[in-house]
Amino acid sequence: MVRAAPAAGNDYLIELQHDAQRMGLAARPEWRDLLHDDAGLGDTRSSIISDWFFVAPTGRHDPQAELDATLAAFFDPSPRAPRGESAQCIFGARYRWLSQQLHFDARRLPQQACGRRAQWMAALAPHAVWVVFPSAYLNSPASMFGHTLLRLDGDETQAGTPLLAYAVNYAAATTEHNGLVFAVRGLTGGYRGQFSVLPYYEKVKEYARLESRDLWEYPLALSDDEKHMLLLHLWELRGAEFRYYFFTRNCSYELLTLLRVARPQLQWGHRYDWRAIPTDTLRTLSPFLGAPHFRPSLATQLVDQAAQLDANERHVALALADGRRAADDPALMAMPRDAQARTLTHANDLLYYGFLSGERSREAALPRSQQLLRARAALATDAGFAPTPPPTDDPLQAHDTQRLALGAAFGSDTRALSLGWRPAYHDLLDAPAGYGPGQQISFLDIAARLDLRDGHLHPATENLIDIVSVSPRTPLFRPISWRVRLAGEPSRLDGGAFGGVLEGGPGLSFGRFDALVGYAFLQTRADVNADLPRGWGLGAGPLIGVLANPLAGWQVQAEAERLQAIGDAGGSRTMLRFGQQWSLSRDLALRSELRYERWGGSDRLRADLSVQHYF
Repeated sequence: MVRAAPAAGNDYLIELQHDAQRMGLAARPEWRDLLHDDAGLGDTRSSIISDWFFVAPTGRHDPQAELDATLAAFFDPSPRAPRGESAQCIFGARYRWLSQQLHFDARRLPQQACGRRAQWMAALAPHAVWVVFPSAYLNSPASMFGHTLLRLDGDETQAGTPLLAYAVNYAAATTEHNGLVFAVRGLTGGYRGQFSVLPYYEKVKEYARLESRDLWEYPLALSDDEKHMLLLHLWELRGAEFRYYFFTRNCSYELLTLLRVARPQLQWGHRYDWRAIPTDTLRTLSPFLGAPHFRPSLATQLVDQAAQLDANERHVALALADGRRAADDPALMAMPRDAQARTLTHANDLLYYGFLSGERSREAALPRSQQLLRARAALATDAGFAPTPPPTDDPLQAHDTQRLALGAAFGSDTRALSLGWRPAYHDLLDAPAGYGPGQQISFLDIAARLDLRDGHLHPATENLIDIVSVSPRTPLFRPISWRVRLAGEPSRLDGGAFGGVLEGGPGLSFGRFDALVGYAFLQTRADVNADLPRGWGLGAGPLIGVLANPLAGWQVQAEAERLQAIGDAGGSRTMLRFGQQWSLSRDLALRSELRYERWGGSDRLRADLSVQHYF
């Protein structure tokens, strides 16, 4: 219920409400952004679902009613539940913007003292704002496309200690660890999202240490007034709950809306009405971003450290970290002093990484770490490692995330033109610049073929989800590679009923992405199709492949797959595939593929050539 304004302010309130309606303020994008209105989706409802955030009973879906009620509430100094502050003190950004538009008369609408808010803003008081992009993390559905957050640098960070800054983060409020459950609930709005302000070092620990994600930090050009408006709106959003959607109203979209409150010139039209991917939103901000700073994860630092050691030093460091050698081991003592220092440092960092990843207990790791640190300190040398260099390309240099493919297919039973569309995101043949190597995240990759022999249009394989993680094993790290694919495809090579397929499994990978990587998966497959004897079938078998980048802009992939049906679900399937892609520019490429398949009593050899346009 809207509180009535004091009698002395009624006339002025009516005047303000009339002026606001005459000026059409409720329809202005600045007001809609303050309410986090989802008008871009054809809906006038706010994405915020907390009732207290709206002064009018219908404020969530009626911007005019909310504006009128907000003006009325500004005349009332009494605290509002649940925040325990007056409307002026809660909704500082609304007050500031409406005052700028309507030129509030301080004698008729006195500005109230807001001590708690002033203290909070003084504690943050950023002299610089950074946009932070943690790289994609395939083991978490919430972060498989990357993430964006803000870093607020206050006075304590001017001495070169950015870890003492504050982070502004938006995320789903959940402790769910099951990736499938999170994906389903995230896609259907089953979670609530919230903004939080917390020490930046906590996010660095979470991303760069626990999840082995590199961070890209971009300085954001904001004036002092824009920074002030940013903090006022953050204060408004304290405790506000949003409806969280994995693809649309996610971290990147809500962060953009937060920044647009501070800088209304930031516009993106209808670009993010149905999908908001962090790298895309980062590009929207790119005109206001400076040169990035690269903050490598602990895993990236360990790989770089190992490259700066010789083979013997790496071997000794691993043995020290594993406890197979002591800090006074003759093999270590025989090294020059500087080499000893680097080996001990690397060993301790390996030990710490093992503790963070859960491979080593605190009880086992702590005494060993103390021994290594004492030995390192006794050397009294400044010898260390050169800083980890950043990758050649940052996320802003990556290809765009949507793809349109126009091509032709020819083979033993095929003469066709094809048109394909993929709204997200990246596959193993796409140019890897700006993306993590060995990572594939393909969503809704659909295509249709026009058969040149009969003029009929046929659906091709529709990959709803195709995620691949190729992570080579090394002496330092032994990750498990994996793949999962959900698709629709016909029951036979020559057609048949269209059905659903779910396949995937774990695997191992070896090699280096700057040379050659080989991988092998042990897959299981489930089919649901009307042409199968029981309407469904199961199968299992290996998939092996190699990835190579012979030249800059040239990606090559070869795969062989063998699937054996279980029971009476059919015979075996064999697939051999060779694909390559040439990048003509960042967002244009030429792709070719030669594929041989044998299953369902027939075989087929087909060649595809297509132009890939990213946008």
